[in-house]
Parts: sequence; structure tokens; C-alpha cells
Amino acid sequence: MTTDTNSPSPGHGHAEPPVDLHLTASLRKDGCEIHWNGLPLPLSEKWVVFYALLAIHEDRHVTTDEVCGYHPWNRLSPDVAGRDLWRFTRTQEVRHFGQRITSSPARQGSRAFTVSGARVSFQPDRRSVADYLGGLTARDSDLLPDLAECTLLLQGGLVGLALARLDALRDRARNVNDAAHLETVRAMCLDEQGGFRATAAHMPVLTGLLGQPGLTRLNRARILTRAGRHHMLAGETAAAQEIFTFLRGLLSPEDGPEYCLYHLNYGLFLRRCGELDRALHHQKLAHEVALRMQWWHGVYSARSNMVIIHLSLAEVGPARVRTRNLERALDWALRTHSTVTMTRQPLAMAETALLVARAYRLLGQPFWARHWLSRAMDTANHPDPDGHLACCWDEQALLEDADGHVVHAELARRKARRWRGETD
Repeated sequence: MTTDTNSPSPGHGHAEPPVDLHLTASLRKDGCEIHWNGLPLPLSEKWVVFYALLAIHEDRHVTTDEVCGYHPWNRLSPDVAGRDLWRFTRTQEVRHFGQRITSSPARQGSRAFTVSGARVSFQPDRRSVADYLGGLTARDSDLLPDLAECTLLLQGGLVGLALARLDALRDRARNVNDAAHLETVRAMCLDEQGGFRATAAHMPVLTGLLGQPGLTRLNRARILTRAGRHHMLAGETAAAQEIFTFLRGLLSPEDGPEYCLYHLNYGLFLRRCGELDRALHHQKLAHEVALRMQWWHGVYSARSNMVIIHLSLAEVGPARVRTRNLERALDWALRTHSTVTMTRQPLAMAETALLVARAYRLLGQPFWARHWLSRAMDTANHPDPDGHLACCWDEQALLEDADGHVVHAELARRKARRWRGETD
């Protein structure tokens, strides 16, 4: 372990602490750790950030306002953060460190903190840890509003416009984290346009960013989530499983959309592997967090995925629970369509209408299936209208088969092949 020999000595009037009371902020490939007397502590990211900040600024007090300038604390108000800090330092420090290692000025117990009675060091050095923390600040990038707007354009079905905006923003990427965030949004746009075949040429750009210094944990997770999804869609099961396993320990519910996207994609991966109950569990986790933070694209995605999983359960499960699974699929499908309608996500309206039609057909209600299928064929905002219409005509063929209309079913299959670019 390397000690920062240029660190100033504690300036609070304390006696020199014993050598065995040693706090180290240590950088790893995927983030930062806090070590106590040479051993890593099992602290969540918010507490790692807090104690690393105290170590960096060991010669003064750190206020709750400062702490709230860093992810993931920036999701909390200073008052709420202050209560968390007050509670943790008084009830959990002894459990983790064996003693209290922080102190606060009189009457400021929830507003200012400093390291007290411990020697501070850094691995590899103070500046590297400070640079890492700097990457967690909200003010680190002025691209965030523009990237958020590009994401909204994507979710609104304007994928081409989003890609054009991303191209224009490339020159403004000042560091590896700007580039990582921008390129992951680009990967999402390409995915919408053509799935893993469209993202294949873009993957070396993303994976190249993983090896660059200064990449924050959250941007690392963004890149790995896109990489895991690409491998999943490409049928590269082992590579996808390795990435999703790594992501499991990298994200927490406090990470919001990134946490949701991990569970959404891992749930889809498990469905493809036939582990339907586990897949449903991960979609529910994503749905719960997305709903709590009112991230409506995440709510729609989780609900849509739960429809698909319940349809799969109806297909492969026992006959006695088939109707129950189909009814659950229909319920989630109707709720999904309501979500995208009320929150104005036109990209998803045709997709969700097709899911509703499929559930009604499988439940033996052809009138409502035809009604929703006609709505699904409105592809004004769909990034891949040909592929979607091919799916719609496949569904139409199955509906005609169920009603005994053999000629109409064959005509529907021909239209499906035509939209796919296949010859009869």
C-alpha cells in the first residue's frame, strides 16, 4: 500500500494518532474503496464517497452542501443527507471502524464533518483520488442537458434527429466521461434502428473507453450494460452472462435509470435462457425503482417486458395456469399502453398495441384483437416500420387461422414476407 507522503498532517489539534488507526482511500479499476488498517470495508458507494472526501480534505470540515455535490449524494437535499450522515456516523462507525473516526463542531452535528483520530493515506496518491471524485460531480459536464434532450428525442421516436444531434455534440466532449455518456446514448439509438447488427460496428468505440483512466463507475456501468445487451441479442450467452454478473455488484437502486436498465436487460437475458421466474423478478425490481422515481420510459419498458414474460409462461407453463398468465399479460399490456399514451412516448405506442392484440388473440377475443392490431399498424413514429409491420401481419395471419380464414391467413403471411424484403 502506497502512502501519500505529501499529505499535510491533521490540523485539528489532535495528538498524532497511533499507527494502527489508518484510513486509506484506494482506487480500483471499477471505482474507489475505503480501507481501515489495511483491510477493505464493505461500504456502499455513498459512504465510500463521504469518507474519501473527508480524507481529501483532512485539514478542514466538509459540509453537507459539499457532499451533496457528488453522486450519489446529489439525489438528496442537504437536509436529508445531513440526517443520513448524522445517523451513520453515530450508529455505524463503531461497527465498521471499531470506534468513532469523525467529529463535528458544536451544534453542527449534521452539517459539517472531519476525520478525527486516524492517519490518512491514498492509493495510488491524493491527486488520483481527488480526480476520481471530481468525475462524480454534477458540474463535471455541460453536456448533460443536451444528452438528456437526445435521450428524449430517442424515446419520442425521433432516432435520426437524436443521432444527428449526437454527431454535433461530439466536439464538445471534454473528457472520457463526456465521451462515454454520449457514445452510450448513440448505442441506444443504433439499437432502436437495427438491433445488435446496427450496434456491432459501434462496440469497439464503447469498449475502448473502458480502458481509459478517470472513467466513473456510472459511465462504466452504462457502457457495460450496452455491451451486455449487444452480446445477449447476438446470442453470445457466455459473454453476456459475464458482464451482467459483474454489473450486479456495480449498481444500486440509488443509481436510478442505470440500475433499471441493468435489471431490464438482465431480465430479458434470463427470459432467453428460459429462466422465466427469475426474469420476471428482475423486471419487477426495475419497475419498482422506475415507478418510484417517475422515470416513465423505464416504467414502460419493465411493463412491456412483463407482458412478454407472462406470454412465455402461458406458452410453456402448466395448462391449469395458462389463462391466469394470459390475463396477467393482458393487464400489463393495457397498463403499458396507457403509460406510453399518457406520458407521450410515441415510439412505443405501436409496439404496445401489438402486445395487447396478441394477448386478446390468445385469450380467444378476436374482436378486440383486430381492434388493437389496426392500432398497432400505425407506424408514424416507429424507427423500424418495415420490421414492425412484418410482425403485425404475422399476428394477423395467426388471427385469421384462429377464425378459420385460410385464404386471408395466407395473404397476411405474404404481406409479412414482403415487409421483410423476402420473395414469395
